[in-house]
Amino acid sequence: MDDEAADASGAAVPAGRGRPERRFGDPEIAQILQKAAELQERSPGGGPEPGRGLTLEELRQVAREAGIDPAFVDLAARTLETPVPRRGDTVAGGPTRWHLSTTIDGEIAERDLEGLLQVIRSTLHAKGDVGEVWGRVEWSHDDGLGPTIVGLSSRDGSTQIDVSSVRSSEAGLIHGMIIPFGSLLGTAALADVVGVSGSGTIFLMVAMAGLVYAGTRFAWGLRSRWWERRLRSVMERLTATVHDVARLPPGEEPGG
Repeated sequence: MDDEAADASGAAVPAGRGRPERRFGDPEIAQILQKAAELQERSPGGGPEPGRGLTLEELRQVAREAGIDPAFVDLAARTLETPVPRRGDTVAGGPTRWHLSTTIDGEIAERDLEGLLQVIRSTLHAKGDVGEVWGRVEWSHDDGLGPTIVGLSSRDGSTQIDVSSVRSSEAGLIHGMIIPFGSLLGTAALADVVGVSGSGTIFLMVAMAGLVYAGTRFAWGLRSRWWERRLRSVMERLTATVHDVARLPPGEEPGG
């Protein structure tokens, strides 16, 4: 019997009975759920029932059963639902300015501030400068191509986190260097290959400039998405950390 084994009385029992059931750790749970979702997507049914979905409370229940604090489900949902205001010249091929903001219940103590600053430094890989502006703590860093600022304001029973960055100078540098040099070098190389000279190279240069410009827009689009992911990572890590250390003022705590 492949799936059965005999007990002491000779009766067949399902394999595995009498042995402790295996328990999966958090990393394995995440991998199993992700793999199950992928398998479902590839199934003939083509994924979950259309329109079914899960409510936030149902997601909390799934989290409880998986050993995940439902509070982090709320934080994740808030992050997902919060749009990222993007601004910038569309000529660049992508946004050059971002601003993320969220508010967490509870206030942080001064002793927790250094830990939060370390989260920012390790995520953005920069030491930065720290100061107090209009009653909030600000971490800032400017690499010469644009500033990135993270603000923490804790008062009135809540903590606000703001993450913003301006990369218009970086976008300008990329376009300013690649387009002219790329157009000239590309035109010279192509003219040599096709044997064009004189006034014919003008038309070739215009066409090459258009191609290089399109390529540069695409490159900045990728770069801007990289910046947005980086800023989102800072916000997500700070949100999780603040959630762990923030406390409601005395008298506002549940049951207080």
